Amino acid sequence: MGKKIDIVRTASHLFVTQGFDGTTTAQIAREANVTEPLIFYHFKGKDDLFSYILKTGSDKFFAGLEAHKKDTETEFEKIKNYINFNLRYVGKNPDESFLVISACPAKFADPDHICQKIIKRHKQIIESYLRDCIKEGIKKGEFLNVPIKETVRLISLIVVGLMRQRSFQKKSTAGLNKTTIEFCRRSLLKNP
Repeated sequence: MGKKIDIVRTASHLFVTQGFDGTTTAQIAREANVTEPLIFYHFKGKDDLFSYILKTGSDKFFAGLEAHKKDTETEFEKIKNYINFNLRYVGKNPDESFLVISACPAKFADPDHICQKIIKRHKQIIESYLRDCIKEGIKKGEFLNVPIKETVRLISLIVVGLMRQRSFQKKSTAGLNKTTIEFCRRSLLKNP
């Protein structure tokens, strides 16, 4: 399994720094210190390797999202934790995050590509999570009676935008993160 991990790490780095089209399996083999046939032993080709990297990265993201602290006293804390989790994940997994954020938009035309599945799953999980938090917050009297669908969309767009900025610029978004949380606090809470 060690050589496969070396191949995946090397390919991830090369895809991030040179792009998918600018990277060859021969180069991956050379830089991972393996033979090119070993790449084809583990993967059908460069596309399969790329899909594997995207899938394992997204699986790690979704597992972390499921595991992050949801049992809080308030619905706002759940939303705050969700925002913080996303930005921490991008900071800890910059290559996988960059590949999904930068490469997937180019693959949207292919309905069978792994990117379609990742983005669709991410959107469903985010919107479901935020919708549940906002509905419960309104029901408990914690939140203002905001339009749920539009508020969910706005928060998810802000978070994805922050993730994109963090991924592309490789620098902290701490100031924007705090501002986003404060914006949500003032927009949602009855008594901010």
